[in-house]
Amino acid sequence: IYNEYIGKAESPAQVRDGLLEAMGDVYFVFSSIEVARYHRDAGNPVYFYEYQHRPSAAEGVLPEFVKADHGAEIAFVFGKPFLAGDVSMLTGATEEEKKLSRTVMKYWTNFARNGNPNGEGLVHWPRYDLDERYLEIDLKQKAAEKLKEQKMKFWMQLM
Repeated sequence: IYNEYIGKAESPAQVRDGLLEAMGDVYFVFSSIEVARYHRDAGNPVYFYEYQHRPSAAEGVLPEFVKADHGAEIAFVFGKPFLAGDVSMLTGATEEEKKLSRTVMKYWTNFARNGNPNGEGLVHWPRYDLDERYLEIDLKQKAAEKLKEQKMKFWMQLM
């Protein structure tokens, strides 16, 4: 694990970043991919995503090295950028973040209604198939495949 994530680090910050990446990969990415594969292999439709947006509200609250962390998308799923006052955890959400929230709400609503997140005006979210295609969700969305492929091969061999 040390060699895979920290071996070439030249500073304490790089060691920290390597440790954080290793922890995120083993606790969240690897296990999420394994669950997605199990459901896919059982014949269920799977739509996998990686949420990548660091909210503007994190500025001055979270250290710069913290990007989009676990559960960060939930505020956008439930429209928090549109709430005001004490109930808003995203005070001062940018217009781009409000657009992101609308987009995420559309994806989730479409999926809840018909089992498919895709819809008019949305970037196509591919099904998680044998190519392991998924959606990167940020201020702009984009389809990709094989999330962290080399790191996941490392964990698969290690486990």
